[in-house]
Amino acid sequence: MIQRIQTIYLFLAAALTATFVFLPAATLFAPSAPVIFSPTGFYEAGTNHEVAATVPLAIVAALSALLPLINIFLYRNRPLQMRVCRTTTLLLLAVYIVFGIYVHTMSATLQSESTQWGASLTMPAVALILNEIALRRVRADERLVRSADRLR
Repeated sequence: MIQRIQTIYLFLAAALTATFVFLPAATLFAPSAPVIFSPTGFYEAGTNHEVAATVPLAIVAALSALLPLINIFLYRNRPLQMRVCRTTTLLLLAVYIVFGIYVHTMSATLQSESTQWGASLTMPAVALILNEIALRRVRADERLVRSADRLR
């Protein structure tokens, strides 16, 4: 059934991660000019000139936004739905790992003096929590169906 509570959790997780893809996540204050970092790339502040592309981060973030939407329609195959939830969890963790690598590398390259973190960095974390809650609900549904099968 699509009207299960985990559908709401998965939809919110997808919406948060999709929003994260398009919002700036950090600002690196380099000696020359501040550089804004979003999952799609590094841009000079004010000019929107791309300093460096971050295609792997954009791909991982887009996949972690797309998988929960796909997972909503896998309600008839709960074991597959659980595996997709676990894969989404790994992708959301990979978003933070790849993000950290990019920030560290560009901070050293630009010799930035400080970094200002954006509020959008919390979105994948909240999506991760919502994804885990959805996984628990799917697991509870699977246990309920198995217990009903034993009674027959």
